[in-house]
Amino acid sequence: MASQKENSIQKSDASRVSKKKRKSSSWMTSLRFRWISQISFFILTIYVGWMFYLFVRYCETGGATVYVPRPPGVEAFLPIGAFMGLKYFLGTGKVDPLHPAGFVIFASILVTSILFQRGFCSWICPVGTISEWAWRFGDWITSKFNKGVKYWVEAFPVKLTCGLSMISTPIVALMLLEIIDMGSFKLLYYKSFSLFMVMISGMIIALIIPFALPRKIWPARVEDSIARAWKYSLLAFFAVNIVIKMPAEQIGLIFAKAPYMKVADVMMMKFFLNLSILAIIVLSAMFVFSIFNKNYWCRYFCPYGALVGILGWASVFRIVRNKETCIDCSKCTIVCPVYIEVEKKSIVYSEECLGCYDCVDSCPVDDTLDMKLLGFGKKIHYTVYAGLVVGLFVVFMNTARVTGYWHNKVPLQEYMERISDLDNPKYKHEQGKFEVE
Repeated sequence: MASQKENSIQKSDASRVSKKKRKSSSWMTSLRFRWISQISFFILTIYVGWMFYLFVRYCETGGATVYVPRPPGVEAFLPIGAFMGLKYFLGTGKVDPLHPAGFVIFASILVTSILFQRGFCSWICPVGTISEWAWRFGDWITSKFNKGVKYWVEAFPVKLTCGLSMISTPIVALMLLEIIDMGSFKLLYYKSFSLFMVMISGMIIALIIPFALPRKIWPARVEDSIARAWKYSLLAFFAVNIVIKMPAEQIGLIFAKAPYMKVADVMMMKFFLNLSILAIIVLSAMFVFSIFNKNYWCRYFCPYGALVGILGWASVFRIVRNKETCIDCSKCTIVCPVYIEVEKKSIVYSEECLGCYDCVDSCPVDDTLDMKLLGFGKKIHYTVYAGLVVGLFVVFMNTARVTGYWHNKVPLQEYMERISDLDNPKYKHEQGKFEVE
């Protein structure tokens, strides 16, 4: 009897597996559907960047080149300005007059995250797209390495980031507590050189620890958690100094009187077009590490990713695993781009979950792993989920256009005058301190 029952179960599992395989044999999968969304938004981002470049060139040449209107979407690349716009809105009920599109985009990301976890990161974000395509290319490269080389090219970025995080996170915490500031290190150097050297020695030890300690007392999950603390410390730094400490009235004054804020988007473009040697080295290292470590930037450094991950805890859209039909093949865990052990969870509650559907797509058994709406048990197809994530984002953009909160009110002539005068010291800022006019 037992043998017959086991055979019956095996046949049932085989039936479900073969059925799932037949369904997945079609060309369109969640991954390919997501690539279509990613590529579309990536092309849109390139287009917006190019239009903005042409607009700036028109202003720089005094109207000698072809005129194109300033694309408001470029404000998506002003993350600090978005935090300021959020605090200004919370304190006054008004939208940032200089970069309204930036605030609208930021607000839409926050609302989307509350409803759909980090769906924005995997279905829309152009940086997330670059990050994902980099590590997928890296997977192809490392598949040709032997086991030892593959381990180190994948582990080195995390170990280095972990060591740096053990240095940076306590420093940020002490700065937030107002125990130290940026001048404290210089002061310590001149007042007590011996203590300064002790501090430097401690930093060196912090960098060595992830490489020196054995896995038995320093497991990979500890290393990863410490490395991820970096993005949360960055988020805390911005949240405390802008959202908590900076009065809305002060932000309003900055928006109205600080010349830098009126050309912040132009200054950001100039930064990327004229990168310093240090910036080139840092960005190059980030990109190389992103090739050999999945979602490196998003996982360890992006403060937006940290914020939307926290907000995503409120979402009722969750990956749910049926323990009764699961065959413990581990495919869901293997394909997860953020290292979630999906096979060990009934419901995936994780601030890292991207809602990418890779785990669902990999599961070989019907009705075993699905995105569901908690409380209703309703299975959500990837096209529906994508439609909700992208649709809500688009609705925010178009609502802002209709209601007049998309384009700012800075005249073209003022842009031309300010852009031609960018070398003026009034367009500089130091540690968040702006000149006013």
